[in-house]
Amino acid sequence: MERRTLSFIALTITILYGVSMAAFRDVDGYAPIGAGVVAIAWIAVGILGRGDDGGDRDRDQVRDRG
Repeated sequence: MERRTLSFIALTITILYGVSMAAFRDVDGYAPIGAGVVAIAWIAVGILGRGDDGGDRDRDQVRDRG
């Protein structure tokens, strides 16, 4: 999947989580579970998202840069 699409989905999840905190702030467990969902969404962007180069980067080239 394209990184831009995954980023939009993760950003939407993050915004909805932030807005819904006002409605569910008294519910026990909402904050940690919601934060976990947001974190998983952003991790998915990093793992599953293909960059603008098509996602065909060579791991050795990435390792040599850093």
